[in-house]
Amino acid sequence: MHLGDKRGIKVDLIRADSPTLSVDDFDARFERARPRVLAVARSILGAQQAEDIVHDTYLAARPRIEQLRDVAALDRWLARIAENLCYQALRRTAIQDRQSPRLAHDAPASDPALRDLIERLPLRERAILVLHYGHGYTLEEVAGILSLSYANVRTLLSRTRRRMYRDWKEADR
Repeated sequence: MHLGDKRGIKVDLIRADSPTLSVDDFDARFERARPRVLAVARSILGAQQAEDIVHDTYLAARPRIEQLRDVAALDRWLARIAENLCYQALRRTAIQDRQSPRLAHDAPASDPALRDLIERLPLRERAILVLHYGHGYTLEEVAGILSLSYANVRTLLSRTRRRMYRDWKEADR
């Protein structure tokens, strides 16, 4: 059912009989969305914790599947849940780091200087860079995953590339 206002904009009303996913359908759709959820988790937390976040995303989403209003938006909904879980994990890690020294070391990258440049980036800029270049998301998809505008993502990515290039050149001196 649509309602129109004076400007001619149509507004969808949520109907009681709108289609929802069954548990079996959700399981199958989650498996198809799993690589994307994993990519989001890896871009924010790294490979070590990403699998746990994917599992936690499944456990968080499955009992709340009836809250999903648009079945077509399942992938974005799952990515958002994964993103929120990643940020929760980062907050927990920050609290733990303040309470005890960090003992574990990250796995070495193929180019330690590049990895160091990326790790020094602010979280949002690092997520944009890794999602776009590392996992192949379009800037529009990155904007949707991170709940930012397309223009903001494009601007942040441009500034990040310039900063990394400048820092890379300074490191070569």
